[in-house]
Amino acid sequence: MNVALVALWALVLIQDLRARRISMLVLVALVVASLIGQPWPWWTAAAMALVWPRRHALLMVVPAIGLGVVTNTPAPAIALAGGAFAWALGWWGGADAIALLGLGLRHGLSGLLTGSVAIALAGAAVMIVRRRSALGLVLALTEAVFLQKRDEVNIPANAEMPAVAALAVAGILLEAMRVIGV
Repeated sequence: MNVALVALWALVLIQDLRARRISMLVLVALVVASLIGQPWPWWTAAAMALVWPRRHALLMVVPAIGLGVVTNTPAPAIALAGGAFAWALGWWGGADAIALLGLGLRHGLSGLLTGSVAIALAGAAVMIVRRRSALGLVLALTEAVFLQKRDEVNIPANAEMPAVAALAVAGILLEAMRVIGV
């Protein structure tokens, strides 16, 4: 399973960096592979997450948390609730939310922590490469604190941060660590 997951994460990474679009087939395969060994309610929740429209994504937050409590699996609940929340507010895309769910399902809280660190490092690298001021980060965090929804604008591919690519790097790293037994 590890080789297949590494290949899926590599496809996510390549597609995000090349075209800023992830194939739905790759996302479905990633989620299905990550669901193996999870309680059956997560299979239903993951299927819903794959087809749920953005305008109703906030409706998934409370059931996701409840499902985490009932099944005693907090990481997928955090990933699904956080991903749906961020997606509904336009802070990131659906592929980002699905990749986060994959990390939470497969690797638990360590997957979420590794994914968070990967996103933070990728964000810092993007800011340095693009010579962006830290003021932009402060403004973005202010927007997040006050739960402001992002305007529906087409952000050019070279202007956004490849968050799903960062999550893919975390997924590849975690799968490699599983193979060597760390």
